[in-house]
Amino acid sequence: PDPATTQALLEVLAKKQVKATFFLLGSQAEAYPELAAKITGQGHEVGSHNYSHAFLNKVSLAEYLEQVARAEAAISKVAPKPGLFRPPGGGYNDKLVQELQKLGYTTVLWSVDPRDWEGKTAEATAGLVLKQAKPGSIILLHEGYCARATPEAVALIIDQLAGQGYSFVTVSELLGLTKQN
Repeated sequence: PDPATTQALLEVLAKKQVKATFFLLGSQAEAYPELAAKITGQGHEVGSHNYSHAFLNKVSLAEYLEQVARAEAAISKVAPKPGLFRPPGGGYNDKLVQELQKLGYTTVLWSVDPRDWEGKTAEATAGLVLKQAKPGSIILLHEGYCARATPEAVALIIDQLAGQGYSFVTVSELLGLTKQN
């Protein structure tokens, strides 16, 4: 969660009646607990994105797993314990996936990345998503000052994809880990 974009993103999702999966950094859940609680309070799914966005190739596996535990503790104060984990930068290896599985996590990556964190306009971000989206896509988007156009992009993406007959589900629903409502 980030005060620069989370509220606007939640408003778009509520208006469009779409539930999403938010992968939270534990440090951000600690810094903005009311926003993190609001995400789940509005029926969105929460996964972990580790504690401080450390990349696996920059720290030891033990340190990385300590961050997983720290993120879980922070997120669990304001939301249900996450069952999904998205590694920062998509960095993972078989050992990490196995260790996360032992902790009850399913490791999730993405299939569409418009790189909204580069500060693209809403139209540019939406255009990239629309070119790449296909049935079963997991679209990676960000929150925060670097991605301040993302809420507007999400509104465009939802409208365009819904117009093409797409429906929207959480990652757990997509993977068959929970029942669709």
